[in-house]
Amino acid sequence: MAPPKNAEVVFSPDVKNMDEWAKRTRMSLTTADALGATYARAHPWFEHLRSQLVHEHKWRDVSPRDSRMLFTLENASIWSSSSGLPAGPPLKLQLPVHASSFFSPDRRVQWQMVFHSDTFESVRKICPPIADILFLLQCLLTGLVTVVFEEHIPGKGIYRTTRGLPSAAWVIENQTALVRIFGPERFKDLHRACADTQSAYSLQVLPFR
Repeated sequence: MAPPKNAEVVFSPDVKNMDEWAKRTRMSLTTADALGATYARAHPWFEHLRSQLVHEHKWRDVSPRDSRMLFTLENASIWSSSSGLPAGPPLKLQLPVHASSFFSPDRRVQWQMVFHSDTFESVRKICPPIADILFLLQCLLTGLVTVVFEEHIPGKGIYRTTRGLPSAAWVIENQTALVRIFGPERFKDLHRACADTQSAYSLQVLPFR
């Protein structure tokens, strides 16, 4: 029997999965154009987080700039050898200008490499702007990026808990910015869903592998 895994970030651009989250949260999955417009309204916040990463957390912009990307950043690995040198590949973080890029089959591997990397696996736990990027994406495109935790229960199976939304406390803390992006009515729906365990989380019980 494999040991239980720590919580991991999972990128899934499956529209069917997002539709299931829309039903769970009771927040309708709007049209692709509407999702894209909402994502575009979040650009200033994403840019603010990029600035925080550069000026406060030693990330750096990658040159030359890719016009398809809102930004592309790099940083040294958080792991180091006994000699003090980085013990892993450089960290990378990028977001697209258009939300549709997340759903392009040609870019699926690219986004998996971003969200399944150490940036979101480990760095988000010690770097608030990375966590904020994750939480904002969960609000914008619920179900696209989730946090999954597996617990092995003897005699029962594998309990897989998936969190699709940030905490209600985070939503309230960032209410002004979120209302600007979503509008007051959608914000109320978002806060309600984040405050409801049945909406914000999904539980599956799987047989032992």
